[in-house]
Amino acid sequence: MNHYYTDNKDLNSERKEFTYYFDNEVFRFTTDNGVFSKDNVDYGTYILIRSIYKKDLGQSLLDLGSGYGPVGIILKHFHPELDVEMAEVNSRAVDLAILNCAKNHTDIRVHLCDDITALGRGFDTIVLNPPIRAGKAVIYDLYEKAKQILSESGHFYIVIRKAQGAKSSIAKLETLFSKVTVIEKDGGYFVIDSCH
Repeated sequence: MNHYYTDNKDLNSERKEFTYYFDNEVFRFTTDNGVFSKDNVDYGTYILIRSIYKKDLGQSLLDLGSGYGPVGIILKHFHPELDVEMAEVNSRAVDLAILNCAKNHTDIRVHLCDDITALGRGFDTIVLNPPIRAGKAVIYDLYEKAKQILSESGHFYIVIRKAQGAKSSIAKLETLFSKVTVIEKDGGYFVIDSCH
């Protein structure tokens, strides 16, 4: 099955650009067919960013499953001192993320990879809007790998709708992390903070 969590290079390209406003700041994103939420930043992603952008995010952040890059780019804008990296399995999304980082004047490293443990470092913050259509096995594998590369004092933030498995995600995260907290509920979305 083809969805945005696959690398479908044969899909027709139809790039478009939109302007996005967050906390009185202006961002411009180019998107395309075959990437998640190509018409605008989706509400779950907005809730995730809104929930954490004023927090202490440490020194390093991984935008996991970054898509075309809105989370990492916006967080880097508000935390210019933060070392931000993006990881994505969709090569088209990676190309767009690189383009959007340049377009928004943010210095971010973007990785095309399907195993984030290969990045080999302890991130202080990892953020993820899970690829629901990829299925629980893929999502839970991302949770497990995120734990492996999270620093000892780090935070792993996800956003997920109640109707799409928030409760089962919390149960899974509780098997991996010592502290799992719902820090935001809005419009059926939960933002969950997990730490060692």
